[in-house]
Amino acid sequence: MYEVLNNMRRKGVENRKNLLSDFERMSEDPMVVQKKLLLDLMEENKDTEYGKKYGFAEINSVEEYQKCVPITEYDDYSGYIEKMCNGAENLICSIKPVWYNKTSGTVGEPKKIPYTQATRDRFNYYSLGYQSCLLHKALGEKYFGGRFLNLIRCGGDIIKLPDGTPFGPLSEASLRPYIDKWEHIYSTPAEATFAPTGTDTRYLNARFALCDKDINNINCSFTGFLLDFCRYIEKNWKMLVKDIEKGVIDESIELPDDIREKITKKITPMPERAAQLKSIFEQGFETPFIPKVWKNLNYVVGGASASFSRYTREIRTRYLGNEIAFYYRGISASEGIFTVPLELASDESALIPNSLFYEFLPLEEKNSQPVTMDKLEIGKEYELVITNHSGFYRYRMKDVILVTGFHNRLPLVEFRYRIDKTVSLMGEKTTELAVRVAAEKTAEECGFLLVDSSVYPDTDSIRYVFIMEIDRIPKNLTEDEIVASLEKNLAKVNPSYGDKVRSGLIKPVKLCFAQPETYVLYKEIMLMKENSIAQLKPVTVIGNEAQKKFFFALTESFESIKETLINY
Repeated sequence: MYEVLNNMRRKGVENRKNLLSDFERMSEDPMVVQKKLLLDLMEENKDTEYGKKYGFAEINSVEEYQKCVPITEYDDYSGYIEKMCNGAENLICSIKPVWYNKTSGTVGEPKKIPYTQATRDRFNYYSLGYQSCLLHKALGEKYFGGRFLNLIRCGGDIIKLPDGTPFGPLSEASLRPYIDKWEHIYSTPAEATFAPTGTDTRYLNARFALCDKDINNINCSFTGFLLDFCRYIEKNWKMLVKDIEKGVIDESIELPDDIREKITKKITPMPERAAQLKSIFEQGFETPFIPKVWKNLNYVVGGASASFSRYTREIRTRYLGNEIAFYYRGISASEGIFTVPLELASDESALIPNSLFYEFLPLEEKNSQPVTMDKLEIGKEYELVITNHSGFYRYRMKDVILVTGFHNRLPLVEFRYRIDKTVSLMGEKTTELAVRVAAEKTAEECGFLLVDSSVYPDTDSIRYVFIMEIDRIPKNLTEDEIVASLEKNLAKVNPSYGDKVRSGLIKPVKLCFAQPETYVLYKEIMLMKENSIAQLKPVTVIGNEAQKKFFFALTESFESIKETLINY
């Protein structure tokens, strides 16, 4: 039944059998690889407008590059990019982009990130090739088997820019090449994955996955989406089982008429499978249901950085169990792929020497200069600065990484937070990571399930306003107890915040409660605006007026929310 899929996977592993050993060799002296990459880029782009402006032709070392070329941000390239979209060539890159990645956003014009074939090749080499080799090495024959459960949703419009280059979410470009083999690879029909606005993809993913008892692995952009999927099944299993038994799609499910018609033709009644599922779900959800529903599920692939660590823990303990392998994706963005893990279920990952040229701005030192990877120190945080194959030079990513160790001479890092998502009302500088830790610790102390949370820095009242979506709450827990715990934990994660509250410079924290499924609704709205699912990271810090209006419009009093929750 899975011959086509397994032949594809075996061929892929065989064609890349030397990939892991090649990476190991690079790790022994990564700066040799880095210097060659940089000088190759200088040679390749010396005759571009940007290359002539900064003398690429005369640059023969890393030191000369750092001296001649300034550190940049997106606005330094936006004018060039608009000209490129209208047909101009040889401006920032000698190679014409094959795609422009559409970045997510809630206000303003989305950014167009150039994406050349060289960048695409490195993405494919590491996000597909390296991943498959490492999984096969760890799992052996368990790597092969049934179909994939794909939770990466597409459906955003791909437009052609005036020069003919496609512009849209990167997930579209990644998955559309597999359309002709889709039914052999994925459990969810292509009509659901590439669905237009107004399609309930959570239902369709869950319904078709539950029908398929032989699913081999789950693929998601970030683990938060897998957690949403599992919670959806827990809350809606009766409807899903009924529909599987009868071979129908519930009338309450939002689907465009043409999609409903196409998908209905693909389903038949499955009373035996429905009975199996009913028996499993009636046992309750105190133990993980995934190993019971999909006995041949061997691994999960998904982003699990610091932003998603809480989601990953809940997936493990409540839904997945400890036996199923987890490949945590490394760090990547529209500008390139930066790191890969060296082993499964590892929070740290290794920088890829031949993907981009890296520089690192030390955070703790004022007026510091960027350093190369051979100068990194374990335990220090740095802002990532990259030079890529698509025309960005010494480009500030605004991502902070922590150096956790070395593999040979190759730095091992963890993503920490975004610099532009730091909260600071009176100079206290509370990071995204600190905000997440405070909220998670509060949930742990108070005994409730934290679905998600955000903080809004209220500059009018000079205080932090937290929004929490919660569930499974102790019956006798009070709002005052939660607020007191949150205030205490904020002061722990950032003593400067605590000092300023005690001195009266910042007012004590205010807490609001989000209605159930607020954060899922936010993701759906962002997808309706054709943002890439791969870029829908948690809204830890509410950073614009649109986000503020959305989240505060869906808050209720603690007593009202408590009535709708699971109490114990």
